[in-house]
Amino acid sequence: MQGFRRMRKHLKCAHCETLIAVAAYRPWLSWRLDIASYEGYQIMPMAGSLQLRIAEQRLASASPDERERAQWRVDFIRASLTEVIYDLPCPRGHQTLVTAPRIARAMRQAKGQWVTLTEVH
Repeated sequence: MQGFRRMRKHLKCAHCETLIAVAAYRPWLSWRLDIASYEGYQIMPMAGSLQLRIAEQRLASASPDERERAQWRVDFIRASLTEVIYDLPCPRGHQTLVTAPRIARAMRQAKGQWVTLTEVH
């Protein structure tokens, strides 16, 4: 039964396709998504309200070059407050903001062991 087995895939940055994490997902019974950074530490989602507060502070202090991205983050978090949201760091300095259901869907659809994450703009 393929749908009940735990799936493990390597997640790549939405911006540069660098390895950022390894995710393990079990879709049925005990729905669970475990994500570990490329360095091996556990990555936990942060409460949407806290993420929103941080994003709003970054928007308020953003330079003109950073403003569009900062506004996108605020809008994304506001629209996704009912979802589990991960902010995945990249070793090259990028951040990939993505919901748990989107990660799980990308893992299920990926043919191999590598999943390039995308951010919805």
